[in-house]
Amino acid sequence: MNKRLPSLTSLRTFEAAARNLSFAKAADELFVTPAAVGFQVKQLEQELGGALFTRKHRAIELTDKGQILRKSLGQVFETIQAAWDEAHEPLHETVLKISGPAKAVHSWVMPSLASARAQRPDIKVSWDLSKQNRDLLTSEFDMAIRWAQEPDPGGAGDLIWAPLLRTWFTPIMRPDVARFVRKPADMKKLGFIDVEFATDADSDDTTWNAWHRVNGLQPPTSYAVSCTDTASAVETAIATGHVAIGGSFLASAQLESGALVAPFDTAIAPFSRFWLVCRDGMQATPEYQWFLDAVREGAKVFEAASADMKLYFPNGIENTEKHF
Repeated sequence: MNKRLPSLTSLRTFEAAARNLSFAKAADELFVTPAAVGFQVKQLEQELGGALFTRKHRAIELTDKGQILRKSLGQVFETIQAAWDEAHEPLHETVLKISGPAKAVHSWVMPSLASARAQRPDIKVSWDLSKQNRDLLTSEFDMAIRWAQEPDPGGAGDLIWAPLLRTWFTPIMRPDVARFVRKPADMKKLGFIDVEFATDADSDDTTWNAWHRVNGLQPPTSYAVSCTDTASAVETAIATGHVAIGGSFLASAQLESGALVAPFDTAIAPFSRFWLVCRDGMQATPEYQWFLDAVREGAKVFEAASADMKLYFPNGIENTEKHF
């Protein structure tokens, strides 16, 4: 007797014939000819080493072997059919409505979620990328990504704050102009790119000023170009050869590709950082945990890029806790 498993087609054909007790009805069900059904059954009987049906005039009956095989196969094909039907059912989508800053969402959060999508294909994220801080206690939004300092426990209300990413800033420039920079003072002749962005929300201090102070230098008094945000400053550094101050996700692609380099090992880490904020209770849901884990996993790329950097807060104190 050959114990090698037969083809699934022959087993499916036998199951249909045994259930209907008719080769003709099985043929109609499987969209084949009765002769094809008979051929598959005969082939199966040869492999089994015994008859599965007793052929009578205009009728067939199951033998003992046939009854045993029919009973087991019926359950198997019912399971296969149920699995197939379930797979065809549309996924029940869970929509998360999230607010966040456009640059962070496009450059960091969305790529992080894309790599984690296979774990939860049922989750769809609806984004609000305005610059407004949505009131999560009264609005329809589930969560928000916010740039802020440590929240006051007494003033956080019913909101839950989870740290996501602490950014860092260091001078960055094209590699061709970096050849002429041996010390920080050499950057002045290349021209600084100013960014109209305070290091922290409640401070007028700039990242350029903080970086120079940490390195024992006088802050710049003039700039070659002014930009409204760090992302624009990064592109301007590539286009002009001037020196920008950036890092983290806003310059990670350019630093990784070699379009820009960071020649110094000191960087400024603002007191502010990115947080995931939600109403109390949302943090207990699996959707929240999936989102938090995915975004934190994506943040590890930018943390790894600063592994050899000495990070300093704007007040000059070294930041030894780089994560989150």
